[in-house]
Amino acid sequence: MIAFHKQPSLLHRTDPLGKLVLLFCIALLTMRFHSSLGQALLLAAVFALARWAGGMPWKKQAKALAILLGFAVPYFIVTLLTAAGEHVFIQFGPLGLTTEALDSAGSVTVRMFTVFLSSYVFMFTTDPRDMVVSLTTRLRIPYRFAFGLSMALTFLPLLQEEGRSISAAHQVRGGGAPEGLRGRLRWWLTFISAVMHNALRRIQQTAGAMEAKGFGAYPDRTFVRESMPLGRGIVLAGTAVALTAFLWWFIHIVNL
Repeated sequence: MIAFHKQPSLLHRTDPLGKLVLLFCIALLTMRFHSSLGQALLLAAVFALARWAGGMPWKKQAKALAILLGFAVPYFIVTLLTAAGEHVFIQFGPLGLTTEALDSAGSVTVRMFTVFLSSYVFMFTTDPRDMVVSLTTRLRIPYRFAFGLSMALTFLPLLQEEGRSISAAHQVRGGGAPEGLRGRLRWWLTFISAVMHNALRRIQQTAGAMEAKGFGAYPDRTFVRESMPLGRGIVLAGTAVALTAFLWWFIHIVNL
């Protein structure tokens, strides 16, 4: 699920640095909006951006956000019960729920969804190889750091695929998840051990290949892959910065 998907969308054809600026602008706006209404409008904008600029289906977006429900729902409830407020709209004995607490709980919860979805769109539309080339040739970031980010984005989908293969192999051999708490814990321990073993094996193979190719032996590195054109990235970054500056001023005026 967390992997680059090659498509002909606008964001797929945009330089990673422009998308990084857009991601940073979205993060700034999530911190600037204080009301749940403002956060909801920003999340709706990210939904539209992912669908029509990134080519991400609605179902895939919903599936990505479903991952956060286990964290977001308890956080919403705790914030709703603990945040201070004056206007009570529901009273349960000594416990009163206020409109201010509801607005605060909705704001922080929707903010989590917005930050996660915007980051997911970046990974969905960005080839790790293009990101490495852009970071090292244009921002002059040390290629060790850039390759580390690329490997992290590459290994996540590999581990996910291996976990799926291991689970299918267990089921074929009659080793599906058994009933009972003890049996399930034993099954999960075996499953996680197998995934970790394969991950360590891949790390050893990657480290050996990098050592054989002289990785880190020289301060600079050449690339076979060419950098993406900067035109769309500059337009996207400029538009994102201008829109963020306008919304920053607008939020200050209307106190959204």
